[in-house]
Amino acid sequence: MDDKFESLLRLTSKLYYVDGLSQTEVADLTGISRPKVSRLLTRALNEGIVQITVEDYNPRHPVLEEALKQHFKLNNAIVIKLLVESSVESMRSTIGYLAAPPVSEWIYPNTIVGVSGSRSLYSLIQHMKPSSGTNGITAVQMMGNIGPNVSHYDSIELCRALATSFHGTYYVLNAPAFASEAQSYQILMAHQDVMKIWELYEAMQISFVGIGSLKHSSFIERGFIGPEEVEKLQNCGVVGEMCGRFYDRSGQECVPEYKNRVIGISLDELREKREVVAVTCGAERAGAVYAALVGGLIKSLVIDENGAKAVLKKAKAAFDPAERI
Repeated sequence: MDDKFESLLRLTSKLYYVDGLSQTEVADLTGISRPKVSRLLTRALNEGIVQITVEDYNPRHPVLEEALKQHFKLNNAIVIKLLVESSVESMRSTIGYLAAPPVSEWIYPNTIVGVSGSRSLYSLIQHMKPSSGTNGITAVQMMGNIGPNVSHYDSIELCRALATSFHGTYYVLNAPAFASEAQSYQILMAHQDVMKIWELYEAMQISFVGIGSLKHSSFIERGFIGPEEVEKLQNCGVVGEMCGRFYDRSGQECVPEYKNRVIGISLDELREKREVVAVTCGAERAGAVYAALVGGLIKSLVIDENGAKAVLKKAKAAFDPAERI
């Protein structure tokens, strides 16, 4: 790099970054084109002439994380701060982007990873990247398919995305989420391909799940379960859904006619696992999250600040009658 060119880099950088001029103004003052100014500024960054520093910021809420870990005996808790009021979609994106780096470190080489379907989980997985040397994972679909139209946040797609990011392989559960009747269920469960998936469930070291409620459930939103079935679920005391299975306030699976038709990992099987990571957002899911925690269905939680506060409020109300008023 000759002296004149380096001087030009330094001049354009000072005018733009220090003096606050626009690229058009810098171009007018230096007599070069605006596109060339842009290229020079990029070069100045690459050469280290311009060094941008930002004071460190912790996007997590350590006090709420510790409260969740202590109260529910969790392995891990990640609570993301929300600085402005935003839509659910925006919250999911924020949580997914900011939680992805630490969550990625929970996956080790040659790990068998279970994956369910979830919008919040989709936002997380699209930003997850392997740590150094973390390759060769096996991702396993934990629930059957919700209808013939595959969405980007369905379990089968999230399995593929995670396996691709971590340079691994993935296994799909070639079956619908619900069998039409008992005979179909038995036939599907006896198929050798499905049986292979259950062998992987037994060896699974970590799994990722979403948490739904009767008001916010993919099964209901996509018309897989109609209004009459929803009413039945409400009458049976259902507060949450995980991997296509409905559970009550104590985290126990209910509604036998559904329990015996779901093609996917059972809640009892999940309960026995050492690491089940739930990814969710919003205070409106607090009841479903709290029930899953009380029932021992999840061992780690990724959630937003408002959701965490709502869950802890429910926990306090369970022990303090005055909080229920």
